[in-house]
Amino acid sequence: MNKTSWKPQKPPYRRYKAKELGDLITNGQFVFQIGESPALRMPSSQIDVGKLQTPEYKKKVAYVKKCMLAYRKTKKGRAIAAVQVGIPEHIIVVYTPERKEKLWAIVNPVISKKSETLLRYPEMCMSCNGLIAYVIRPSWVEFTYLDEKGKQHIWNTKDTTKRGKMYNRVLQHEIDHLHGIINIDLVLSKELIFISDPHFYEKADFQKVHPGFAKASSGK
Repeated sequence: MNKTSWKPQKPPYRRYKAKELGDLITNGQFVFQIGESPALRMPSSQIDVGKLQTPEYKKKVAYVKKCMLAYRKTKKGRAIAAVQVGIPEHIIVVYTPERKEKLWAIVNPVISKKSETLLRYPEMCMSCNGLIAYVIRPSWVEFTYLDEKGKQHIWNTKDTTKRGKMYNRVLQHEIDHLHGIINIDLVLSKELIFISDPHFYEKADFQKVHPGFAKASSGK
């Protein structure tokens, strides 16, 4: 009988991937995944500022905050849009550990200006858990918004540090959700990958790209 040295090749990071699937089970208790809610692919409704101080809207904002904190238990997730937890309205909650109030509520954001500089960076989304999309976005945006008490503000931070770029990207990602756009919609399907390397984001960095490359990458 002939002997062979061949052995089956097993994929890497099996223990880490098992943990990722476990997190999906936990977060799936409150985060809708693509295919589970038509609202994820539809524009959400703007909120009447006069209703923000009603018990109903206070309860909605509090629930989105609660979900954001629950997601943070996995050590992932920088922000969440209300539509991802079943509230198709213009509410975003951002996790900001460096601020006094660690949860920053944004209502009715409207982008007014975008940077001409484009950056490519790998994004994950709570509603397509495990998938990574290398999305090209402006390095910064300006937008007006209301806080949860109805006071108007302007976001116009053009910080070029990695943290500044990250916040601008996270905010664009979440504002897209309010318009029915998910990060995986902005790339070619063959460019999507699954998270498996536990050190993936330690090695990730922003890449400046030419506008022509951006059109080719999105298939537009």
